[in-house]
Amino acid sequence: MMSKIFFHDADIELETLEEGRVCRKIRAHDGGLMIVEVIFEPGAVGSEHRHVHEQVCYCLEGEFEFTVEGQATRLRPGDSVYVPPSALHGAVCLDKGRLLDIFTPQREDFLKK
Repeated sequence: MMSKIFFHDADIELETLEEGRVCRKIRAHDGGLMIVEVIFEPGAVGSEHRHVHEQVCYCLEGEFEFTVEGQATRLRPGDSVYVPPSALHGAVCLDKGRLLDIFTPQREDFLKK
């Protein structure tokens, strides 16, 4: 069976998380790779957590205080961060923003409804 290849924005559901302060769109994905757009309201928190996936996070807009294993930095548009597997990480949105998260392998837990 052939995997889905094209993922059009109009067909992707906007999921509401964190009492409406964080939303996400699960964009292109298949077994080994996944891309997720995450939209934050100012002050919204992506609580510190761990997962077995490798992750790259790219700041599209806004400003974030991003922490990985106790090391913190400000992310602004164009900045990115690599999160190793099982590393404790989280973010606080300082100015309304959007992040693009890329995971390998894909986050099966995001796909379960």
